[in-house]
Amino acid sequence: MTPATPDELVAALLPPALELTTAYVTSDADPSLYWEALHRVVGESLTGAEPGRAVAELLVGLSALTGLLLDQLAEAGDRDRTQVLAELHRTYLTH
Repeated sequence: MTPATPDELVAALLPPALELTTAYVTSDADPSLYWEALHRVVGESLTGAEPGRAVAELLVGLSALTGLLLDQLAEAGDRDRTQVLAELHRTYLTH
């Protein structure tokens, strides 16, 4: 599929990314939900007609969703994106 408009691109890229993100957020209640969603979404990408393209689209979708969520977090906290990223890094990646 080659999206003709930005709306078609968003419609093609974001659903799998949203599904994985939703499964991750709800994984505290049932961690297996995330792993099931991840295996299914990645599996569907790899078994399609163009696996390389499908995986690339999944990565772009996850990146786009991350950007949207960072912007919303920054706006809600009255901070800029750099501050939000630094806080996320300190909280989740620094040991």
